[in-house]
Amino acid sequence: METENYPQVPTEPLFLTKVENLEQEIKELKAQNQNLKEQLNNKIIHEQQLALVNYSLQTEIIDRQQTEAALRLLVEKLAGEKNDLELILDTTTAHSDTIEALLYDKALSLAREVTIDGLTQIANRRAFDQRLATEWQRLARECSPLSLLLCDVDFFKRFNDRYGHPAGDECLKSVAKAIESCIRRPADLAARYGGEEFAVILPSTQKDGAIYIAEQIGQAINALKIPHEASYVRSYVSVSIGVSTIFPERNIDPKVLVEATDRGLYLAKDQGRDRAVFNIA
Repeated sequence: METENYPQVPTEPLFLTKVENLEQEIKELKAQNQNLKEQLNNKIIHEQQLALVNYSLQTEIIDRQQTEAALRLLVEKLAGEKNDLELILDTTTAHSDTIEALLYDKALSLAREVTIDGLTQIANRRAFDQRLATEWQRLARECSPLSLLLCDVDFFKRFNDRYGHPAGDECLKSVAKAIESCIRRPADLAARYGGEEFAVILPSTQKDGAIYIAEQIGQAINALKIPHEASYVRSYVSVSIGVSTIFPERNIDPKVLVEATDRGLYLAKDQGRDRAVFNIA
């Protein structure tokens, strides 16, 4: 039996072709896989960005809500203060005369506290210093004299030791009132100089006038007849007075008059107290 012979087909090129096709498909799959990975990464990044934006927006919303709440409270507070201010304004307008009077009284009270001695209720040392400086300048322009008296209660420490400080305070009050009663003119000033010392400023007053006022003061205090059994001068309270007069000059310090008057007071004490002694400035 005869066998039919067929032509042989080369199988190797076909195999190579299939291999090449497979390799191409693998490359395409790899490329697609890489592309999918990139898309996935991009999507993840995008989602993270969206999450950050979302968080930022939520934080901003919370901040705005808190700000809105704070502003609401502020508006309510301002509205309340506005009502209070309107009430105060209405009250002030309705009672302006009364309020003005109260403020005026308060101003006078404060001014009095600054210039009035709390115990004796006459001018204090500060008021004395201010008035002396003012009168010094004024009288220097007018070429007029200025006299000064310094009064000291004789043996006042012994008075306090014998009768007690409350009695001493009452004594100083009476002495101050007696001194003030001896001056008449508005420009004159009686002041508590310190402790048991008193001062009297006498503008436009010559030596004779100043000595006359000093004698009047001594007599007024003697007339009080305040018992002073511890005094070495007399059985009643008395004062020693220094007197001095000067024509003020702008280039001279007022303390020269004070020093001269103080020397007169020293002489009055040295000569036996209960008297007035004039000393030339």
